[in-house]
Amino acid sequence: MQNKVKKIYELLHSPILTPYNLLENVKLDSYSYVNYYKGEIGIICEMKCTDQNSIEAKYYYHFDEKDHLFKVLMDSSDGCQVELFNRNSELQQEVNNYSRQKYQNLSAVK
Repeated sequence: MQNKVKKIYELLHSPILTPYNLLENVKLDSYSYVNYYKGEIGIICEMKCTDQNSIEAKYYYHFDEKDHLFKVLMDSSDGCQVELFNRNSELQQEVNNYSRQKYQNLSAVK
């Protein structure tokens, strides 16, 4: 239960990842580029890389005005865009899990 509270706290207050953490990726052989530009809320980091099977993909890391990661999207070579991370969705899921577990623990005590 303590781990769930910690996870909720991190989602509320931790950057998880910052734009500066991603800069080092450009040095890796599998990355073609790492670009930064302004989005509606904050910085967007666009990265293009190739996986082990030589399949290219673009990743878009969206950060808020505090440089906290709030969303990660991926464009795959087949043209699909997939949401890999969404801070609000993750937070809601953790809160629901915590509430469900707390309710189960209270029910077990009765």
